Amino acid sequence: MKTKIIALSSLLFFTAFTSCTSYLTPAILGNNMGYMPKAMGADSVKALTHVSASYAASISPSAGTNFSFGMANVSRSNTFEKWNISYGLFGYAGRASGGDIDNNPKNLKNYLPSFRKSVGGAGLRLSAGPHRSSSNGNTDFRYLNIENALSFESGDYTKFRQEIYNGPIPDYVAVTNMKVLWTTGLSTEIAWRVRNNHDFRHAFRLFIGGTPNFKSSFRSGTETNEFIRGKNSLGWIFSYFLYIKHFSLSYELADNVNYAQKISFGYSFQ
Repeated sequence: MKTKIIALSSLLFFTAFTSCTSYLTPAILGNNMGYMPKAMGADSVKALTHVSASYAASISPSAGTNFSFGMANVSRSNTFEKWNISYGLFGYAGRASGGDIDNNPKNLKNYLPSFRKSVGGAGLRLSAGPHRSSSNGNTDFRYLNIENALSFESGDYTKFRQEIYNGPIPDYVAVTNMKVLWTTGLSTEIAWRVRNNHDFRHAFRLFIGGTPNFKSSFRSGTETNEFIRGKNSLGWIFSYFLYIKHFSLSYELADNVNYAQKISFGYSFQ
């Protein structure tokens, strides 16, 4: 697992320098809609608290900027007869890097200088929706959930984005000045437990949504490609969750402004 994480970071770092356009997005986008585990409808205990630690990595559109950071997450979920609700907190800290390796003055009109900046933040999550259990109680269909995340980003990278946004924009740069991000959308989920071992469970979730006003929040240079100029925040996040006797492993893959991956290890208790 450690080898896979290192390989992912190396790939993101390499691709960050393969594109002409630098796209300075908030670091957390793509990793802010974290999965929050819920008790199943047939469980005797209907409330669940979950704590987890995550490693997340992502690249901006056109691979101009890459991010890697650690996350801490805590959530509380309540499952009722026909619906469920989950709410939680998260924090993150890491780095953002990108720009043009060649920092000669002639290039600075067109490209960003090479940079490596700290970034961090915190946020809130909320998920609620109806569900239906199978006749034997081993499968839950959470067919339509309303999902929300409110994130607050800070750090040297955020200040760097503000400086670029408020100054002359290099030709091959697009930058947003958003520091407070509200991402919202809908998800569908299926969760099931092994028939002969209820402590062994799986879940899959697909989220589709976006960040309102994102498209209008950035400025771009004259030579940024059409993909960058027309980029909006509508995207998707796919989650897989594995639970074994209070311990959990989850993996998330996203195209939600940033192209992102996240792996989390957690523990659940009443």
